[in-house]
Order: sequence, then structure tokens, then C-alpha cells
Amino acid sequence: MTLLIHQIPSEVAEALLSALALARPEDLDPGDEFRYSQSITQPTGGLPITDVLLKQLREPIVTSARKHGFPFSRPSSFLDFELEVAEALAEWLPLWKLQGQPSGEALRNDCWTFITVVVLPDIALWRWPAKTHEDGPAGRSWRGRMVGGTRNTFQRIFRRVMCLDRGVDHPDRWGLIRQLQEDDFSAILERPSLSSNREIAVCLGEEYLAMKQRLSQLSAAVRQDVYRQATKAIRAYGVVQPLDLMPAENRARLIQDAFLRYEDQLTAATPSTPSPTASTGTENEPQPGSSTKQVRKSFLRRLLEGG
Repeated sequence: MTLLIHQIPSEVAEALLSALALARPEDLDPGDEFRYSQSITQPTGGLPITDVLLKQLREPIVTSARKHGFPFSRPSSFLDFELEVAEALAEWLPLWKLQGQPSGEALRNDCWTFITVVVLPDIALWRWPAKTHEDGPAGRSWRGRMVGGTRNTFQRIFRRVMCLDRGVDHPDRWGLIRQLQEDDFSAILERPSLSSNREIAVCLGEEYLAMKQRLSQLSAAVRQDVYRQATKAIRAYGVVQPLDLMPAENRARLIQDAFLRYEDQLTAATPSTPSPTASTGTENEPQPGSSTKQVRKSFLRRLLEGG
């Protein structure tokens, strides 16, 4: 039986956010009853979710938050807390089908608005305090953390689970979520053509971590450039040959090869420390005919020709 999670349309949520922005996290505990008069459920087959099940989601997340200082202090980094939230979301059955795929309810933005502002408002406000200087107490970026969408407090973590779960049989199931940083998640998950398939996203995440290790002595800007150029080539190849239909070994080799080629090109022209002679013509300068555009064309031609 499908469990229907309550939904709060974004226009309805706006009425709540002004009051929420002015509250203190410790004053927002909803207790044991999760109700909002203007929440709705989809008129489809299924039963509305019970308060008992909603409490099963809330309790482990609150327990984890308390370990990290909630409600009176905040850690310098929330990565450990958000890893624990990811594990809680992975275990909460209403978000999943029997085959381990996300339920239809889990993909509705308005369900995440309900989870955020009714079930876990105190945790959401602790994680993302309202900024009173930004368009009033409920600024635009802060509202994005409260209402459903790609930046929502809990929905963004759920997307990490959907895309970067190595699988229940893996000895380090949540290793990617633990090791990747906030900007890394954005770099991977904001490219739906790659992240919408878990097998592709996991392979991309693995190679992204390997690339960061290989280029650890270079700047973050260089690593970001390598990633940007490599994913452009991978997506272009995916237009010709769907990546999700490739054998896993071939797909991993394709993604690794794309990274290595751009690492070679960009690092050859990018010294790890500034050189006073960099602008006067040195051996580190790219040679004629070795532009990024030409390298990308060569890479794609090789792939298309099966070389």
C-alpha cells in the first residue's frame, strides 16, 4: 500500500516562513503530532502517512543533531551530521519502493516542504539560520532551504542517497557521501544527464575523488576545470552511446579516460606555484594546436571511432 506524505504547496508555505524565520530552534519542537490545516495529499490510491511513521523519521535525525550541538551550538562543519541524515533517510521506508527505487512521494517537492516545516522545522532552522539582512527575515536563499527543491535542507541530502549510494552489499556503502564536500555534491548532482542514473553517478563520484587525490597539490580551480571539461566530453559521448547501456567496466574506463586526458592537458599548462616567467614564453605554455577545444574534439573523435 502506498503511503501518501502530506504536501504543502510553496505558495501556502510562504505564510509560514516569516514566522519560522523569527523563531528559535528550541521553540519549534512539533511534539508527537504532525499536522497543518492546509497540507494536502494527492488524490491517488494509498493511505495518508501516520504520525507514528513521521516520528520514526524525526527521532534519529534529532538524536544526531543533538550530538552535533543542537539546539544551542553549531559545528564548524555539518558533513558528519548530514551523513547521518542520509543514513536515516535511506532507512525510512515511505521514501522507497521495494526495489530500492524512490517512491513517487519522495520525488514531490511539496512533500519535502511538509517534512521540513512541519516534521523537522527546528532542525532545519538550526542547520540554516535565517539571515535577517537578506530581503527581510525570510530571504530568498533561506526560503530555498525551507521549501521543496534542489536546495531544500533534507531533499538535497536525499538526492545524495539516490545518486551516490554504493549499494547495501558494498563494504563502505556511504563512502562517497562521507568523502565528498559540499561543492563536490553540487558539481555532480547538478548535471542531471549524469546524476539521474545511480550507476553513472557513483562511477563519476569515484573518479572525481580519484582526480582530487591525483591533483591534490594543485588549486581547486584547476581541479574544477578538469571536472568541467571531462564531464562535457562524457555528456557529449552519451548523446551517441547511452552511458547507462554500456557494460560497467567500459563505462568506468570511459569516465576515467576523460578525466586523465584533461588532467594531462590542463596541468601541463598550469604550474602548481606562480612562475615569474609564465607570461614570457616558457615550456609550460600550451603549444599551438593544443587548445582545450581541439583536445575535446580529438577525444570525441577517438571515442566515436572506437579507438
